Amino acid sequence: MGDVTKEMLYAEVVEPDRRLGETVSSLEELVSLMRVTNRELAEGRARTEALKQALFGNRFETAG
Repeated sequence: MGDVTKEMLYAEVVEPDRRLGETVSSLEELVSLMRVTNRELAEGRARTEALKQALFGNRFETAG
């Protein structure tokens, strides 16, 4: 087996840091996308509830 140099050790230490940075960046993008998706879902639920109320009034509440 060959000699281990400082450059080889440095490369072994830096690579996980680089990958960790990429992972953090990807997670931040995912969180942002999830927030947008949750907001859109909440808006859709609100529209659905408003339509149900307009179409059926309180019939669902008294029947259940």
